[in-house]
Amino acid sequence: MEESGESVALMDQAIESEFVEEVRDILDSCEVLIGNLRSRTLPAAEGLAQIRRDMLNVEMRGSTLDQPLVTIVSHRLGEYLADIKETDLAGSKLDDIQAFVDNIRHALDGKVEAAHSAKVVRALPARTVGGFNPADVKITNVEVLLVIADKSTARIVERELAACGYRSCCVRSPFQAIEMAVRTKPDMVIVSGVLDDLSGVDLANAFSAMPSTRDLPVAILTSFSWGHSSLDNLPSRVPIIRKGPNFGDDLAEAFARLHIT
Repeated sequence: MEESGESVALMDQAIESEFVEEVRDILDSCEVLIGNLRSRTLPAAEGLAQIRRDMLNVEMRGSTLDQPLVTIVSHRLGEYLADIKETDLAGSKLDDIQAFVDNIRHALDGKVEAAHSAKVVRALPARTVGGFNPADVKITNVEVLLVIADKSTARIVERELAACGYRSCCVRSPFQAIEMAVRTKPDMVIVSGVLDDLSGVDLANAFSAMPSTRDLPVAILTSFSWGHSSLDNLPSRVPIIRKGPNFGDDLAEAFARLHIT
C-alpha cells in the first residue's frame, strides 16, 4: 500500500511539474506576442486572439490542478482582453497585459500565495468595459463579483458597474462563484436568479450560511418582484435587482441598502 501511495504522489508531482513547465512556455510565448504587438509586426487581432486562447487553456488546466491564483489571474486577463478593441491597442494596454502575465508567473513560481488572492486581484489593471476608459472614469477599489450565465445580461450589468467606477469579474457557475468569493473577497456579489445546478436563491442562502461569506453583501438579479414564489426562500437582507426598466433604480437602491459606495 505504501508503494502504491508513493507512486500516486510521484505521479501527482510529475503532472504538476508538467503543468508548471507548460504554463511557463505559454507565458514566454505571450511575452513574445506582446513584443510583436508593440513593434506592430503582428496583426492586433491575431495576437490578441492567441493570448486569449492561451489564457483559456491556462485557466482550465489550473482549475483542475489546484492552482487557484493562476486560475483567477488568467480568468481576469481573459476578461480584460475581451474588452479591448484592436484599434485601442496602445502601449498602456500592452503594459497591462504584461502586468497580468507577470502576476501569473509570480503565482506559478510561488512568489505569491493563494491566501493573498484578494490583494492581488485588486492590484490588477482595471477593465475597459463598454467603452468606459479607466482614464475617463474614477475607478474605485470596489470589487463586484457577478454570477450570471447569460453573456448579454452580464455585459449590461458590467457596463453599469463600469459607469459607476466599480471593478467587476463574472463567472457562470455557482460552484466557481463560491470559490471565487472565498478567495478574492469581493465587496459585493450580484447573483442571477437562474443558474445551472443551483438557483440564485440557493447560492444566496449558501453565502449567508457559511461563516467565511455570511457578511458578504449579496443581491439577486431577477425578472420577478417580491412575492413571487421563486423568491420565497431568499434571505430577507438580500435585495432584488429587477431586469428591465427598473434595473437602474433597483441597482442604485441595492448599492445604498448594502452600503456600497
